[in-house]
This record gives sequence, structure tokens and C-alpha cells, in this order.
Amino acid sequence: MTPAAIPIAGARGGTGTPDRAPIRGKTGFWRGLRPTGHELGAAALSGVLFAAAFPPFPGAALILICLVPLAIGIARAADGGAPVSVAARLGAWFAIVAFGLALYWIAVALSLFTSLAFLAYIATLIGMAALVALTTTTLYHARRLTRWPVAILLPVAWVSLELLLAYFSDLAFPWFPLGLAMAPHPVFAQAADLSGVHGLSLWIAATNGLLADAWLAAMPSVASATSAVRRRAPIGRTAIIAPVAIALALAGGVWAYGAWRLRTVVLAPLARIGIVQPNISEDEKMQREMRGRFIVPLAALTREAEAHERPALMLWPETALPDFLVNRPDWRDSLRALTRDAHTPILFGVIDYTVTGPGPQDYDYFNAAMLVDSAGRIGTQPAYHKKYLVPIVERVPFLNPRWFSGIQYFGGFGRGTSARPFELPFGRVGVLICYESIFPQQSRRYRRAGADLIVNLTNDAWFGKGTAPYQHEAHLRLRAIETRVGVVRAANTGISEYIDPLGRTSGALPLFVPGTAIYDAQTTAIQSPYVVLGDWAGVACAIATIALMAVVVVRRQRVTGG
Repeated sequence: MTPAAIPIAGARGGTGTPDRAPIRGKTGFWRGLRPTGHELGAAALSGVLFAAAFPPFPGAALILICLVPLAIGIARAADGGAPVSVAARLGAWFAIVAFGLALYWIAVALSLFTSLAFLAYIATLIGMAALVALTTTTLYHARRLTRWPVAILLPVAWVSLELLLAYFSDLAFPWFPLGLAMAPHPVFAQAADLSGVHGLSLWIAATNGLLADAWLAAMPSVASATSAVRRRAPIGRTAIIAPVAIALALAGGVWAYGAWRLRTVVLAPLARIGIVQPNISEDEKMQREMRGRFIVPLAALTREAEAHERPALMLWPETALPDFLVNRPDWRDSLRALTRDAHTPILFGVIDYTVTGPGPQDYDYFNAAMLVDSAGRIGTQPAYHKKYLVPIVERVPFLNPRWFSGIQYFGGFGRGTSARPFELPFGRVGVLICYESIFPQQSRRYRRAGADLIVNLTNDAWFGKGTAPYQHEAHLRLRAIETRVGVVRAANTGISEYIDPLGRTSGALPLFVPGTAIYDAQTTAIQSPYVVLGDWAGVACAIATIALMAVVVVRRQRVTGG
């Protein structure tokens, strides 16, 4: 598609004048929601480019331009005096297209648990549409207030949205930060150690903003051109070339930093870590009568791996043993025998509980990880209880989990509170269970607590063979870079692999194939700026956004008061 063919919201016939044709015979709500053709074209184009930029698609470069049509539409609406509803519609329809395509698997995957899966998918899209519409509305108001370049305002607003999604209590869902698109490209991803994934997003959003500014200078709307004539200030080439040159310089700087880190980060050997990928289907895991059989393939694969080499630690996936150990004395016996025979500890996924009162129903249960040490002892270190829970499936947002304790796969899990690494002879190991890999703050807590290695125990069987397993795995590449420690992933059906502290993967087992692997895990002595300072760039963007919106409110009050 040539630049002149990109549809721009708010422009009719290439003039850039707001399209305000009335929509007859519709309710007020639909009138506010229904986009014009130009608005829908801009939002859809941005949405498609966004969805195609993430793994497993090889379109990472698209992330550098995906927000350009969206940003141009918002800037023209703000500059031309179009109503704020234009910006809100652009954001909402972008979200519907982008996340509708990228998160299609929610409807498919959750259908294993509930017939309401499609409703969960629709609810996710509605929630994302509302949040993105809020973001684009904020961008609109900031542009009208300051007339600052999009290259400044877009990254501030967008990274604020990402920060909200990462810390939005029970509804947190930071699945698609812009920086995730760079995970398969270590040289561009190394900058994540400066301010986490949101630091990468800041660069990417700024690049989109610079290109939008260049487009706005090259293709001014009628209102902008008329204003320039009045000021007798013709639009020069500098206004077009400078943003593009800055965008290229930023990309070059990120590449140069990455190349430098790839050469200079010193990797230290830590330990040999083994994993088991049992490949137990989700249908089997959901059948209670099948649970007692799972330990047989786990034990057989473990012995097979240990027969060739003696790892310092074996990993079993999330809920490899999907019941309370107190109910399964045979499991405890098998674990003791396995570890005593090989003198190798096993870190495994299981269901755990804590007693909260004297009654038979006074307990909370958790998605957990436990350690059986090389002497066959279980419980010498406290179990890790998963802290970040999948909404609805593991915990219904904002409600008491005990209300749902009798309903399988519907919100009954308790939330863990600690992030203390397990102590092993070779070092400290932090555990991320499944979905927790998308939350950079959890890995940071582990590294600050002295973790030398991070492991991810997960069960991605319910994702199927679509895009979701690759999206999920990509987050861990950034966690390794942010914390500068190795990451070992043990997945029930894959992708199991090792990721070094530079974000490079090796030894991946294919999806839906049982197997084992032993990895030479590494660590570093580096305390990255992200580990020390946290997401300082994201926090700065959030503060700036709040300040801009406060100024907007104050100005409005002055106008209405006058």
C-alpha cells in the first residue's frame, strides 16, 4: 500500500475535513459508536498491523508503524476541532480489530472449561475497547491542549495504558505490550534491561509518533494548510525529514545498545536443569478419574532423563500433580523414591491449601509449586502459591474465592502473597507459574530477593496449536533480559526450552510431543537498571498523563466558569 492510500480518519476525499454526516434513524448510543468509513479504515489498518507484529508471525517491524494511522486520525481530529467522540471511536474500533484478531484463542481455549467462553472473549474485547478509547481520548485532549508533536504525546499515553494493564488488580492483563514484538530479536530487545518491556514500548510508540508527525507535515489537512498560509509559514522539508531521521537514529541507538550488551554481558555457568514435558491432554487433566495416572509418565520420563545425566534440579510443569498431596500418599512415595534414587531434587506443580479456621470448609486452595529435596523430603521449604491468577478461570475478579470453591475451573483459587525463591545448593530459584510470566514485576521481585535462576512451570495445553503458545513464551525472553538471569521453561505440552540472560533460546521441545531435556543454565552478576529502579519510564509516563489531564480539567472548569 502506498502512503497516499492509507485511510485517515476525519478526512473526506483527501481534504482532511471532519466527516460529520448525520446518521439517521439510529439510537444515540449507536450514533456515538458507529464509525465513519475513514475512521474504521484507519482503526482497522492499525489493528491488523498490530496483530501481525507479534509472535509467531515474522512481522516485528510492523510494530514500528502500526499506530501511525490511528495517531494521524486522532491528531487531525484534535487539530481540526472535531468532537472528542472521533478519538474515542478510533480507539475502540482499533481495539476490537487488534485484540479481536490477536486474542481469538480466548474463545477457543476457554471452551474447554465453560460454554460461556465466547462471552468471555467478547467481554475481553469490550474491556480493551473501553481502555484504549480512554487512552485515545486522553491523547486527543493532550493534543488540543498543547499542540505538542505526536512523537511526545503518543508514547506517554500508550505506555500509561500498558502500565494500567499491568497493575489493574484482578483484571490485570498485560499480554500485548508493544515491546513484546521485539522478543524474538535479541539485539533490539536488550534495552529491556533499562526500564523493562515498557521502556521498549516507549521507543516503539515514539517511533510511531515520529512517523505520524512526518505524515501530518507531508499531507496537511485543509485546516492546517490554511493556518500555515495565514502565518505565511510554508511547510518545509525539514518538518518531514527531521522526524524520520530521528526515528532512524532511535532505531540505530537501540540496535547499538543491544549489540554492545550482547558482546559485553558475561554469562556465568550455574547448574544443569532438567525438565519433563509429559504432554498430557487437557481433556485428560480435567477428568478426576485420570489424575492418579499422571505420575506414571512423569516418573518414567524423569528416570529416563536422569539415566543419561544427573541434573542439579528436575522441573515438572504446572499442576503436574493436580490434587492435594495429602489425598495422594502414593504420589508422596513416588516423589521420595525418585529423588532418593537419583539424589536430584524435583520442583513440581501441584494443588496446595492452607487452613483458615476450625471448620471443614475453612481453607483456601492454591495453584502451587513444591520442592522435594534430594533426600526425599517434601515441605522443608514453603510451597510457592501463584499470585497472578487468570481472571474467571482461576479467580473471579473482586469476589470472595470461597463462593466458587465448589465449581471447577471457575474462580475458586486463593492468591499467593510472597515471592521468596527456593534455596538450592547451586543458588536461589524463583518460580513463575503459567500466566505469571507476563508480569515483569514478579520476576523483578525474585531478582531483588537474590534469585540466580527463574523457572516457569506452565500448562499451555488448553491453548491448542494456535498463536497463543508462542505469544506466551515470548514474554519470558524479555524477563530474562530484564533480570539478566537464565530462564528454564517446563511446559506440559510445550514450548519447553532454555532462555539465556541475553534472551536467546535453545533446546526447545516441539508442541504436543512428550520428552525431556537438560539445560546448562547460566546467570550473571548484573543488577540491571530495571531490577534496581523498576519501571521508571512507565511511571514517568503515567505521572505525565495524569498531569496533562489535570490541566485539561482545570481549563475546562475555567471556561465553563467564565
